[in-house]
Amino acid sequence: MESLPREIMLNILSKLPTPSLLNAKLVSRSWKNLAEDPILIDLHFTHMASNNTNPCLILHGDHPIQNQLYALYLYPHNNNVGLVKSISSPPVPDFNVAASCNGWLCLSNSSKNTFHLYNPFNSDFMELPKSAHDQSSDFCTVLGFGFQAETKEYKILKLSRVSGNVRGHRICGYGPPPNAEILTLGSLTWRSLGQINYDPVQSASQVMVNGRLHWVNWPLRHHHNHRLISFDLSEEKFRLVPCPNSAAGFEGHGYHRIKLVTREGCLSVVSNINYGSFEIWVMKEYGVRQSWRKEFNISSEIPRELEEEVDPAFKISRLYRRSFTRVVCSMKNGEILLQYKCRTLVAYDPRHGTFTNIKIPGMPNMFEAVAHAGNLNGIDRLLTGL
Repeated sequence: MESLPREIMLNILSKLPTPSLLNAKLVSRSWKNLAEDPILIDLHFTHMASNNTNPCLILHGDHPIQNQLYALYLYPHNNNVGLVKSISSPPVPDFNVAASCNGWLCLSNSSKNTFHLYNPFNSDFMELPKSAHDQSSDFCTVLGFGFQAETKEYKILKLSRVSGNVRGHRICGYGPPPNAEILTLGSLTWRSLGQINYDPVQSASQVMVNGRLHWVNWPLRHHHNHRLISFDLSEEKFRLVPCPNSAAGFEGHGYHRIKLVTREGCLSVVSNINYGSFEIWVMKEYGVRQSWRKEFNISSEIPRELEEEVDPAFKISRLYRRSFTRVVCSMKNGEILLQYKCRTLVAYDPRHGTFTNIKIPGMPNMFEAVAHAGNLNGIDRLLTGL
């Protein structure tokens, strides 16, 4: 390897999955220097963002101890062959993964009302400045994190509303409308956007399409139907997004039955009809209601792992309280990756209607999966948008 020209060595290493590139740094001092070369970091990010690779999955667990992070890379042509690597957790006692963008995780610590950015592959960590709404624990917070390509700026949107108390439990979705604030990375202060007339649901993974962040809105009072809303990072404005006219999940089901994902770059709605059964609607032309198409109707499948008894200790985990069935992402071979109750991953092949349990050595028993574009960029690149 050392006999090859440096440019060829960098090109070869750039095609490695991010977990493998981390392992390559341990081979020798010369390999470590190569893996930290800014040219390699740019080449690697470009390759990982191409259409030829699967997203790297970040698996976040808090059982049996808090804050376990793993990277899972599934090879493009065989989802049952992959690589799992345990990665370091950020220096905070407890956190939730709110969003992922260009290799960075946006984290929230609800007990301390703090928010952070973290690159799990180089351990770069940044605490975000506090705003007025971070001083109280009585607020529910929804976060959005995205990159504005035109200005090369990263922005964090924070929606805060007073939480209610129902039978001793902290409940969002009550009280006055949320207050919106936005932070452009590099700035020390949040800018207020005032109260908004929407009430988005924080999803397990973020959806950004067409330069906009997207959420499902809480149902309006006395009206069970749902709405989709977006936030334009350039204009910094909220907008309604037309919903599928006849998606079953928009006709009276609870908000937890509706999730958003991307499918081949398009905004998509996943409607959970009943346990393990989905409809997936895809907006073929952004913003055009008539372009919604129901592409998949996925039947119920109960993975073998769910037939096993749950570890009683897992029932005190916050993951257990939100352990539902959901679509994680689309894979490059056309299959759809599903997560069942924070306990197992399943690949669904729409061509044959078959399900394949994914079991890669080293995977944790209980986790929440987040699709992630892994890279090795540091904080300096984050602040400059390069």
